Amino acid sequence: MIQRIQSLFLFAASAILGTLFFSVMAQSSLESVKFVNIAPLLIFNIITTLVSFVSIFLYRHRMIQIRVSIFNSIILVAYQAWILYLFIIRPEGTAFTVNSVFPLVAAIITWLAIRYIGRDEAMVRSINRLRK
Repeated sequence: MIQRIQSLFLFAASAILGTLFFSVMAQSSLESVKFVNIAPLLIFNIITTLVSFVSIFLYRHRMIQIRVSIFNSIILVAYQAWILYLFIIRPEGTAFTVNSVFPLVAAIITWLAIRYIGRDEAMVRSINRLRK
């Protein structure tokens, strides 16, 4: 399960998303805003972290794992779009941290996992053709 590269990718994505619960999204001279302080970002973070973590354990059902990972990637892109929107309407003097691009990084890592899951599925199907 965890020894497969795609499981490591999915675990890395869920770990990156898990760090967003404790990190600061934006800072100004007056305050710092965390991801958990904004309700839509908290909801996005909970959903994407759980979906990424659950998809690790779907290793026996590769096609379902691919579908769940694609769904997670779409949600991660929407999550990043919401952060981009907040970046555009930010008040003057507010600086976003590096943690603001973590959903995009997690989407890229999830995409890599999807590619490796697809390779495993292709290998299993080719072996099944030889057995018949």
